[in-house]
Amino acid sequence: MIYQGAARHPVTAIVIHCAATRPAWMDDRPFAEQVAEIRRWHVTDNKWRDIGYHWLIGRGGEIRPGRAETEVGAGVAGYNSGVIHICLIGGHGSSGSDTFSAHFTAAQDVSLRQLIQGISMRTRITRISGHNEHAAKACPGFHIPTWLRQAA
Repeated sequence: MIYQGAARHPVTAIVIHCAATRPAWMDDRPFAEQVAEIRRWHVTDNKWRDIGYHWLIGRGGEIRPGRAETEVGAGVAGYNSGVIHICLIGGHGSSGSDTFSAHFTAAQDVSLRQLIQGISMRTRITRISGHNEHAAKACPGFHIPTWLRQAA
């Protein structure tokens, strides 16, 4: 089981996000620099203590850690304790009802599914949702329940 913060909240949920970046955003830069830029947005612009996401997935399917899984994230106002936040690079101009493939790559699909499976092997996940299920946003730019069914 994964626990977060001093209160040791058991992790039971995953929320999927998008960076709302264009497909070619920083594509000439290493993925580590893209993650560093998002961290800068969160720390410098938002005045948070760290990047809000626990994991980030690049356009080529690369996976990089953000905030430690044992720390409470900052992905959804009022819904962060006991939640792992995963962010996909891309999603600019998306709506909450778009298909995954409209804004993200096949490599991201594979990596996201594998990451969810890996997290689920380390803690009991009872809910996987999109940011748009908790707030009036398009993020992550696709309908999570439909995407999850496609893997079955």
